[in-house]
Amino acid sequence: MLRGDQLTRALGIPQYVSAMERAAQAFSKYRDLLPSIPYAYTRTHLLETPQFEIVAMQWSAGSVSPIHDHGDSRCWVLLLEGTLDVHNFEREADDGGRVSMRDAGMLTLRTGDLDSRFGPSELHRVVNSSSESAYSLQLYASPIVNYNVFDEHARTSRIVSALCDLRLDLEALAG
Repeated sequence: MLRGDQLTRALGIPQYVSAMERAAQAFSKYRDLLPSIPYAYTRTHLLETPQFEIVAMQWSAGSVSPIHDHGDSRCWVLLLEGTLDVHNFEREADDGGRVSMRDAGMLTLRTGDLDSRFGPSELHRVVNSSSESAYSLQLYASPIVNYNVFDEHARTSRIVSALCDLRLDLEALAG
């Protein structure tokens, strides 16, 4: 797991660091409460303030997200358990409803790794290609409401609402 000084360097804002540390330390208390859907991922809302929110995600074996951005939110992802592949794309153009993007490489996140996304031009797809579930924490600053999903074959995008499968109270879990 990341040490506090690593989170401080990565997130920079003490309030974010403290919330991520609490959510990571309480993981054993809520891990088995997170919904699980075969070959899919689920989102569980843990905490929200006007400045940020924290969402725990369960990534079943074989799950694949669509190519997406995080809308107007900045996002930090802390991998709590497992391995995830993040396929990055760069948006080249958005002309008249047609989206052009190029492959921008892949990175593999392992337990304790932190990734970040700082704007709508940072596109990616997350894949759990292992045979075990993976678990991550996402801190969105500001809370994520809408984001774009991209169809690489049709070269189109659409706006979707960020929904959660479950709401848990981090303060009650961490207490």
